[in-house]
Amino acid sequence: MKMKVQLIIEDKSGSTATTETATLERGESDELIGLSLEEAKAITASVQRTLLEAQAREAIDRGSTCTQCKARLRGNGAHRVIYRTAFGRLTLASPRFYLCRCQMRGRQSVSPLAIWLHGHMSPELQYLEAQFAAQLSYGMSARILGSVLPLQQATSITTWKRHVARVGGRLDEEAHQRPASHPVLNEFGLPTRNPLRAVGIDGGYVKASDAPSRQEGWFEVMVGKSLPRAGSGQVFAFVHRLEPKPNARMERFRAEQGVFPAQSTTFLSDGGETLRQAQGEFREFGEPILDWFHIAMRTTQLSQAIKGLAADPPVEGDLPNRIEDCLRELRRAKAYLWHGSPQRALRTLDELTWDIGTESPRASELQEKLEEFMNYITSNVASIPNYADRHRHGEPIATGFVESAVNQVLSKRLVKKQQMRWTPNGAHRLLQVRTRVLNQQLRADFERWHPELRSTAERSRMPA
Repeated sequence: MKMKVQLIIEDKSGSTATTETATLERGESDELIGLSLEEAKAITASVQRTLLEAQAREAIDRGSTCTQCKARLRGNGAHRVIYRTAFGRLTLASPRFYLCRCQMRGRQSVSPLAIWLHGHMSPELQYLEAQFAAQLSYGMSARILGSVLPLQQATSITTWKRHVARVGGRLDEEAHQRPASHPVLNEFGLPTRNPLRAVGIDGGYVKASDAPSRQEGWFEVMVGKSLPRAGSGQVFAFVHRLEPKPNARMERFRAEQGVFPAQSTTFLSDGGETLRQAQGEFREFGEPILDWFHIAMRTTQLSQAIKGLAADPPVEGDLPNRIEDCLRELRRAKAYLWHGSPQRALRTLDELTWDIGTESPRASELQEKLEEFMNYITSNVASIPNYADRHRHGEPIATGFVESAVNQVLSKRLVKKQQMRWTPNGAHRLLQVRTRVLNQQLRADFERWHPELRSTAERSRMPA
């Protein structure tokens, strides 16, 4: 059995042109059922080449005529244009024409094909490159796409990186722009309830490309995730030292999820130095809150250290219930923190330092841990609310939801499985693409940049 695949192109005058794109043969003993992957790739590549060449001829024909006086333009030589698509790399002849004298004087020339193509790569291929590179390494992305599409070495890995960085740079610019539309008002003309319960912020570290060793040379990346009242949250990420306008980024992030500018948002973090700085930058949008889990974890560690004092030899003058008294004071300080009284907690902890003393190495080590905990509370004293009250009203008090986002956004692509080193700018731009992919927003971004992608499915009329 022999099957021929033909492409029939009908122009605006009604005339048709038939081109044979592929010939398939099957014998009686042939065990191959249907199309093979390589045959499908060859057919789609042939159809793409024939269709694009026909469209290019029409674009050149339109551009060779003056739009004002309809006179034919004089030629000015020709060159070759390489255009990369998801179905192969094509080389097209691109003639140049002098502009008509009725439009301007001089000898300026233009290329109709270059104007029509808007670049050397199709938007769909740009979208596929960005989507895959945001989730997998560049090499693996190239192998996977090349196994299912007739790319024919459409782009090198270095070129692919530049393309993704360009997309990330554009997304980064848009992240600082005010949204074009505002959230919808309710039937009374008032803002609806804030759809976000909180926004969590956490940090992660990425290996720098100029690191002197495997143990040195890391830079910090900020990762955030929203906690909505309904549905799944969205994420954002950026290299903190490269972020010039964190407020503009947060304003856009909140607006995309339906939050009005005047509505307050709770920002949760573990109280690290960089995270405190980020919370301070976002203070105009709402209240910063210290994560309760990290307070509870530190008090648990102190409790274990106090119990370890029982292994020290008794000292003259110690009370018989010294360990129990110290644990009771620590629990009292924790209760003060739980009810939003950090100053009373600090006074209790200060009294605890006198009860512990420094008579043994264990006691001295415990004193250092206590001092570190007190400094931690002092640095975050403005971010300690009444946790008990928030807990009773069902408001979030911990950042567990954002710690998983750090692994999802950062570790899976830039740290754990991908043993790569990054420049801060390269990581920053890739993270813009990755977060849009995880938020399922990248396709909408490309459709906004390239409106022709929106109607691709509508224009297709495949027979059932």
